[in-house]
Amino acid sequence: MAYNCKIELNGNLGADAKLLEKEGKNFVALRIATRDSYPVKEGDTTIWKDSKNTLWHDVLVFRPNAVAIASKLVKGDRVEIIGSLSYRPFTDENGHKKQQATIIASLINKVEFGSTDNPSDEEISAIADEAENIAA
Repeated sequence: MAYNCKIELNGNLGADAKLLEKEGKNFVALRIATRDSYPVKEGDTTIWKDSKNTLWHDVLVFRPNAVAIASKLVKGDRVEIIGSLSYRPFTDENGHKKQQATIIASLINKVEFGSTDNPSDEEISAIADEAENIAA
């Protein structure tokens, strides 16, 4: 991965993952939607509001472990991606040369809210108390 153009992206899939094969190798194509947030001051508090603009990102996944995860994703899934940018030149319908950016994902994770794997507040408190007792 090119570390000078590292990308971290959180968003939702706009379509089911598309498993493709070329020259005997599997890869996955994803289309991910993101929306920016911005702070708004309301009285003494600050709340975060979502932008009305949705941005779409093309993502390709080549690493075998990431392909195994990505191939099971479906429209609407929330994902976290770490990767890098790749630019591909093309000529538009008017003959102008342009470049299209694609994210090449090296790591991908499905984000699941309300997962039972996460400890409860009581479990976190008990673990913190136990850690304090060990440290004392």
